[in-house]
Amino acid sequence: MGLVFSVVFTTVAVGSVVITVNVKALGGTIMFFQSLSLLGYCIFPLVLAAALCLPVANRLWRVLMVLLGVGWSSYAAVPYVGAAVGETRRALAVYPFFLMALAIGWLTLVMG
Repeated sequence: MGLVFSVVFTTVAVGSVVITVNVKALGGTIMFFQSLSLLGYCIFPLVLAAALCLPVANRLWRVLMVLLGVGWSSYAAVPYVGAAVGETRRALAVYPFFLMALAIGWLTLVMG
């Protein structure tokens, strides 16, 4: 259990740094703690997906729940990350969050 916490904690911390650097490189305005708060808020669908996957051993159910969680998380991040950059660079700003959500979803499937 400690290993799972460590991996998720590290993934969120590194993801927050990557999102901050990416938004800054795209000319946006965001601080590290804003990015960290954003990740904490937008990861909730992945936590819900993990909780729904925990009691069920069916692989198809687990994959479906994780994909829905990743989609919901990414959709929730668009207004927040997109507001930090211009309209034309919104997809580039959200892409690292999508990759991080996909990585945490993969961890849900592998470690769950």
